[in-house]
Amino acid sequence: MGSNPTPFSALSAPGTWWTGAQRRELAKTALLAITETQPVPPWVGVSTVANKLTANLTAPKIAHDAIYRISRHAATLTREWYEKVVAEIDPLAFVELCGIACTIASVGAFRRALNLPNLELGSVVAGEPSRSKPENLVDAQLNWVPVVGPADKEAAVVQAFTSVPETNRVIWAMADAQYIPDKEMVDPRWTRGTLSRLQMELVATRVSQQRECFY
Repeated sequence: MGSNPTPFSALSAPGTWWTGAQRRELAKTALLAITETQPVPPWVGVSTVANKLTANLTAPKIAHDAIYRISRHAATLTREWYEKVVAEIDPLAFVELCGIACTIASVGAFRRALNLPNLELGSVVAGEPSRSKPENLVDAQLNWVPVVGPADKEAAVVQAFTSVPETNRVIWAMADAQYIPDKEMVDPRWTRGTLSRLQMELVATRVSQQRECFY
């Protein structure tokens, strides 16, 4: 994917488990999910609905169904659903897919809040996924996906993308800009602009509760 592409430009470039064409395609499905006024219900696969997705998909239909549901109906996800998905795609490909969904959701929501036009994805960058895999992968303690060991027993959210290092880098690059740089999270007195750390966490907690985010 080159040296440190921006989170948004990376959506059309080869990743670790998906090609650039597949990543762009999945990003479009995630964008569809967050912008539709009448979304497909969580129990219906978007790939089964006529004229929702483009023809000749390069990524598996289950991947499109998964990223749509993650992007629009995250509160409905279950362990049973996850296991059905990773029975058809690699668990690490699922982690990268989640990273695409997070990028689209956060940037898309920010643009909507500022009344900016919807995201426009760049052209596909040719090439193959690296398929690089960390050696010290273990089962997570507090979530479903594999993580780089040792598994955290208290704050597993920070380990969620560690099994796919490039996706982890992209997610933390967004967090640095939109939230708090990871190396500064230990400072309870941290501030950015007009909000203190405590105020930011209060807003985040309230938004999470309203959106049924169980973090």
